[in-house]
Amino acid sequence: MGNPFRPTAGATPPDLIGRGGVLDEFAYGLRIGSGAPGLLSIFTGARGIGKTVMLGAAEDLAMTGGWAVVSETATGGFVGRIGESMRLLTSNLGDGPTGRRITAVAVAGFSVTTQLAPEAQVDWRTRGAELLRLLAERGTGLVITVDEIHAADRAELSRLAADVQHFIREGLPIGLIFAGLPAAVSDLLNEGVATFLRRADRIDLHAASISEV
Repeated sequence: MGNPFRPTAGATPPDLIGRGGVLDEFAYGLRIGSGAPGLLSIFTGARGIGKTVMLGAAEDLAMTGGWAVVSETATGGFVGRIGESMRLLTSNLGDGPTGRRITAVAVAGFSVTTQLAPEAQVDWRTRGAELLRLLAERGTGLVITVDEIHAADRAELSRLAADVQHFIREGLPIGLIFAGLPAAVSDLLNEGVATFLRRADRIDLHAASISEV
């Protein structure tokens, strides 16, 4: 048997060693739906510890449960790209049969300005609410994952957090999972623009034990 250990950036390993139970709260949240604590989480840990891999594992769980997934990295314009992904999902759902399963959407190369204009911000929230209502009718919801939030533009992150909080207040089925470096995540959570994110379930990833490996 060849060595299955092939570490590389974000690749899914053959087994998630030492991560048993890490996603239990998230999986429970998928079953409960809107407002469940596990649907708002932040993975932190040193570079190479497996944050991106855990985002992928969460996405797989969501899609297995029939939820739609939008996966992004927090480079400039990421909120606009999430909005375009939502537009595509809404378009695909509009004429689809009830119970239709959704797959992940990733929009590459979609060019937008870093900060959305006020009218675009309103459209973003309206578009998101429309999609979430369509998904709720099908007994499912939307999970948004955002990697590398330590590099995020604060205004964009604040916009995303405010709108997701609005969706939760409306009882819409939304999940938001972040990943980022510990010090930067702590700085973000201490800033007023991200007060809502302090209620997120913070999951600190550590190295797996030698015996488990």
